[in-house]
Amino acid sequence: MNERIIKIYKAIYSDQICTKEYLKNYLEISSIKTVENNIKEIEDIVYDIKLRKYRFKNLLPEYIPNETFFKIFEGAVVNKLLKNDFLLLEKDISSIKTNRMIRTDELSNIAKKIIQFSNAIKDNCILKVKYKKAGIPTEDKFIRAHTIFSTGFTYYVYITYDELNKKDVGEERTFAFNAIGDIEPIEYLTKTTFKKEQNGNAYGSFKKEKFVILNMNKYSANFFKREILFNNDAFEIIDEERDGESITVKMFYNKIFEVTKIIQQWMPEIKIQNNSEIKNEVYAQVEKNLSKLLN
Repeated sequence: MNERIIKIYKAIYSDQICTKEYLKNYLEISSIKTVENNIKEIEDIVYDIKLRKYRFKNLLPEYIPNETFFKIFEGAVVNKLLKNDFLLLEKDISSIKTNRMIRTDELSNIAKKIIQFSNAIKDNCILKVKYKKAGIPTEDKFIRAHTIFSTGFTYYVYITYDELNKKDVGEERTFAFNAIGDIEPIEYLTKTTFKKEQNGNAYGSFKKEKFVILNMNKYSANFFKREILFNNDAFEIIDEERDGESITVKMFYNKIFEVTKIIQQWMPEIKIQNNSEIKNEVYAQVEKNLSKLLN
């Protein structure tokens, strides 16, 4: 596969709006006609008259460049120090001039799904997916996908239910990729942007106003430092005593269960600051859970 075709694939996978004019400049060629002739050789790519740009014919193209694959899946490295090391590898990958394409039919099912969702987000495509929640039969969902993220073990996507869903329209949810079945593109939209910059966890994206202040003593704080857990978007250090005896952190959360869980895991090494309403609720639940355990 020649270098120009590989460059075209990289451009279509990117966030750039791949108009004919853009590709002419990107490929450093003299005419739009040459762009059209080059793309005629590629079965994966079509010109969408409605969107006025090139896109992949299917959400899962036949090929993906090595460099693009790396960028999509580097999110699996949650340790930020190791992620910096992986960026060094990315430079080496991008410098290789040949054999830079992967056949997508050789990838795992979850990798295929993530590539499909990445393209749906980029091209603002409403999806119909089969989704299986625990204890509930598989359902068809019409969604708009916004952000893909990984906890290091599981991949998730933040979605909003589309009007076609007819239920919970406009509500945001987190879908786990291992619970997603068949994926079908429904409609490519113009004058909108699905992609969002969000931080969060399996329970949803974090809202800045939803947090609790935690006081950690040196034992719990040292563990969080050693395991680089403060790199997690859920934590923001507010204050640290000079002698290292304690750290005060802001913990963002979606479900109060998350706060209860960390208090139970670390009591009495981590405490909730002040007499807040959430403190009373969490401590009452911890007492209730302890009572059940002892009985």
